[in-house]
Amino acid sequence: LFDGIHSVESYGRYMICDSGHFEYDSNIEEYIDFKRYGREKTAQEDGAFSDKGYIIYHGYNQKLSNLLFENLGIMILEEKELKTLKLYMPLTVNIYEIENQHGYREISNEPIELESSELIYNMDEILQAIEVSNLPGEEQRGLMKYYDANDSVNAKVSKYVFTVEKVGEEIMGVAVLTLNDDLTSSELEKIKDEITGQASDGWGEGFEQREISTDMGDLYISFWNSSKSWFIKTAEEMGINQNQIMGGIKFE
Repeated sequence: LFDGIHSVESYGRYMICDSGHFEYDSNIEEYIDFKRYGREKTAQEDGAFSDKGYIIYHGYNQKLSNLLFENLGIMILEEKELKTLKLYMPLTVNIYEIENQHGYREISNEPIELESSELIYNMDEILQAIEVSNLPGEEQRGLMKYYDANDSVNAKVSKYVFTVEKVGEEIMGVAVLTLNDDLTSSELEKIKDEITGQASDGWGEGFEQREISTDMGDLYISFWNSSKSWFIKTAEEMGINQNQIMGGIKFE
């Protein structure tokens, strides 16, 4: 909602002068056609003017479109079929191995790095730990809640969450994206950068500090590492069929 904006001219003025997308110079204001820019901008968007201001609707959430219709008098947009896109990344796994000494169990002081393939029997514990890491308020959009750019990526990516899946003989980290529409190559790279940031600093940093108790010992799992071998790729980029991959969480 662009509060107080009721015309294409005022919307064009806001976008050029106040949105931060342009370097505005008031000395050339008389040469700027705000109305024309606003008209062309609104023609490219799913938006409408109301008594509350200019409304842009990103996505195809039926409940939200109904809310707009009922309270703001805006036409319900055609609901499109949601798509799923998965981005895969290697996991780094450390364990504080349980050792039996003198008849009792002891946890070692130094971590041991495991191959991700050794996690196959601990999928349930890992998935439960991921679920616990989800915060209140993330139910609708997942980690897209923290994406603050008002751009086409925000409109097309309805939601994304982290999980793990069995890919071949190893367990991989996965970002599961729910899409309103297909991403362009530049949009894909932008959301990859966003997810890499969450894997390395935000969600991932918090998750890797929480132990996951298993029969083997306490596991610590990182979705990111600083080595040159780390990557984030689509199933197509990896040469696999994402519909045939086993494990992970289900989305309806």
